[in-house]
Parts: sequence; C-alpha cells; structure tokens
Amino acid sequence: MISSGDDYLIHQTPELLRYVATSDRRFFDRHMLCGFSREGGIYFQLGMGSYPNLGVIDAFASVSLPGRQTTTRGSRELGLDRFDTTSVGPIGIEMLEPSKKFRFTCSPEHDGGVQMELEWTAAVGLFEEPAHYTRAFGRVISEGTRLVQTGLWEGHIVVDGQTFDVNHEGWSGARDRAWGVRAIGLEREPDGIMQAHRDEVHRERAALWIWSPMQFDDYSIHFAIGENAEGRRAVDTVRRMPSIESGLVVEVLRRAEHDLKFHPETREFVSGSVSWEEIDGSVTSVEMTPVARGWMRAGTGYGGPDAWRHGKYMGEMWSDSVSYDTTDISLTQRLGPTHVVCRMESSNGDQGMGLFETQVYGAYPRYGFDR
Repeated sequence: MISSGDDYLIHQTPELLRYVATSDRRFFDRHMLCGFSREGGIYFQLGMGSYPNLGVIDAFASVSLPGRQTTTRGSRELGLDRFDTTSVGPIGIEMLEPSKKFRFTCSPEHDGGVQMELEWTAAVGLFEEPAHYTRAFGRVISEGTRLVQTGLWEGHIVVDGQTFDVNHEGWSGARDRAWGVRAIGLEREPDGIMQAHRDEVHRERAALWIWSPMQFDDYSIHFAIGENAEGRRAVDTVRRMPSIESGLVVEVLRRAEHDLKFHPETREFVSGSVSWEEIDGSVTSVEMTPVARGWMRAGTGYGGPDAWRHGKYMGEMWSDSVSYDTTDISLTQRLGPTHVVCRMESSNGDQGMGLFETQVYGAYPRYGFDR
C-alpha cells in the first residue's frame, strides 16, 4: 500500500508509512485545540484524529454558549495515504507553519451546525508531557506522547444565529497533539483477566483528573494531575513554558497540590486553587474563577450519551450536528469532564486566563464523593 508519504525521509519502522508500528486497534493520532473569549461566555473545542488500524479519520467542532453547546462532526474512510489528513467532510485543518500556525475551518451544508474559520498562533513553544504509560494484568492500557501549547486565535465563529469576531486581543486557547494507544471507538475487545479483577483495576485508575494550561503575559503554566482515590498519582506534572520570543527554557516545577470545590451532583469544578513549589523552594498558588465552561463529551466523540465515538466506522463519508441543553443537570452529569475557562490570579501578582479540565470519577473521599 504505497502512498505519497513514502517518498519522504520520515520512516520510523521497516514498514511502509501506511502501517503503524503496532497492530493494536486502539492506536490513534490526533489534534485537539480549544479556545475562549477572555471576556467569558463562549468556549470552543476542535479536534481531528486518525485511526489507521480501524481505517477511519474523524473530526469535530464544538461551541459552548451559556445554556447550549452545539457540535458539528464528520467521519470518513482513512484511505491509503496517511498524508490525506487535512479534511473530513465539512471540517478542515491546515498546518500553515509547523508548531506555530494552524487554520481550522468548518462549513456544514446542513442547518443547525457550527460555522467557523479560525487561525491559531502559538504563544509558547511546544512542551512534551512526561510519557504516558499504564499497564494492568500484563495488558497495556495506555501508551503515548502528548505535546501541549498555548496560543491566540483570530477569525470568526457563527453558531445559533450569532456571529463572533475572534482576534488576538480577546481570544486565547490551548492545544494538545497526541498519539499512541488508548481506549477509542465502540469496537471494544474483551478485557480478559481484568474482567475478574475489575475492582482492583478501578482502584488504581485516576479518580481525580486535572489538565490545565494557564496563559499569562509572557509565560504559560501546564498543570496536570491523575490521582487515585488514595492519593497515588500516575500523572504529576507542573511546567513553566516561556514565551517564544524570550528564548528561555522550560522550567520543571514540583509538589503540585490542589484545593478544589465541586458541585455535589454534576461533579463539576466550582472554585478553588492549585499550587506548586518553585525551583528556589518558594510556593506559588493560583486562584481560579470560572467564567465559561464547555462539556468534553457533548457530541465530540469522547463518550457520554451520544452514540458516535472516535474511530467508529460511519461509512465512506458522514457528517451531522447535535445540540445540547446545558441547563439540564441530568444531562450535563453525563457530558463531563468539564472544560472550565477561568481567570487565573497568581500569588506573585500575575493575572492570566486558562482552561481547567477536571472531573472526579467514582469514589474520591477527599472531596466528599464516596462512590
């Protein structure tokens, strides 16, 4: 299965570029970008992912306004050419300058969807998170790489009859670029021995998940924690990423801590702070005030009440749009984790904005959740 990519000097295995290095059907390769108005009230999330061992590529564009979140999505057969990954139905992503500039478009032909033309410009360099690797009873649960970056947006968005002009002065965001192996799609394989030890597997999974890129004037903080109910962490990361212009290096910080409040029914983040230890031993804390929120599973393929999932085969070409009433608590309980846009106030006096993606899964006694 020779493709156009095979003429480039970029091979990583003896195989043709069409074939990834693992036969695991869960292998994925994905862009995820998000953005928000710094005045509050609007949040958007964008994504495109390919699944070579499932033969599928899909994408989505989701916009959250107060009371409603609307998502346009598409899926198609991946085909033989791994370089044919710039469009899925009405959704397109174009790399204008690697690691610095992207263009994202969405132009559905059907009514009720999301229309947008947006350009992303990086504010800091790409940061590589520590490697993601978990195994249970001999089986790899997740293995992959994720790159993180903050930036600025410009362009326009049209949704629910409203048009929003987007510019660098008022719109920020973050992106992650990830690939590897993790749970996707609906074509699940049997769990094997894990089916008999499900409680033990669940005890070790992250009951509390935090992923938070914080953007200040001349630097960004990436704060991430995956912590089980007993406080053990599989993910424990705090990094300071300097602006591209500064020429400084990424600083590795330590002792990430959190003091948070959650809604008792929806488990959504309400208020709180996080902190870390600086290189000189001092402690910096950041108080977070929510100004907008979006729901990660509102028709975006990550799960929840919608039938569509990433990697699910939907035919040669498919697209549609869905909309959710986010004032309905019984519904939002199933749409988390939430992406909460927050004003960030640092104890050193710096003011910023950022995303606080968090959720409590199952029992987490510290914050009052017994099951």
